[in-house]
Amino acid sequence: MKIRRENPSDYDKVYRLVKESFATAPYGDGTEADYLNEVREKDAFIPELSLVTENDDGRIVGQIVLYTTKIATPVGDLTELLLSPVSVHPGYFRRGIARAMIEESARIAKQMGYKAVFLCGDPEIYGKLGFIPSYRYDIFHKNDQSKTAGWSMVRELTSGALAGVSGEIDTV
Repeated sequence: MKIRRENPSDYDKVYRLVKESFATAPYGDGTEADYLNEVREKDAFIPELSLVTENDDGRIVGQIVLYTTKIATPVGDLTELLLSPVSVHPGYFRRGIARAMIEESARIAKQMGYKAVFLCGDPEIYGKLGFIPSYRYDIFHKNDQSKTAGWSMVRELTSGALAGVSGEIDTV
């Protein structure tokens, strides 16, 4: 397996991969591939943090993208990263591909100076990958009325990076 930066020539293959990946997901709504295409058109898109995984035959079997998002804090906006989506071809589930892509994208993001990665996801899955509910840092998703949403998650890339930060995040 090889993780590399996604190229524009990969977009059609990645589109199909994301469709297949989310087709059986209980939380998927069928729009994930279109959402990814929209992300690529935003100023928030960072090509260096849009990665794919190829199998030994060169077939794309995984993808991940991290892009900038804003945390609205009492002292102004703070720019960090959002992970959405991460996809693995169903024939390659449970081989550590998503974990490897998350680790590689985190490594690159840290080198680029980012300090945290946010996502909306299943705590059972992402908790195993170092993500914790963002409310533990006093950072709440804009739709979290309870202020205890476990699905709004964050992973610090640098220990203590979110100490003293509080605010609201919009993950769209």
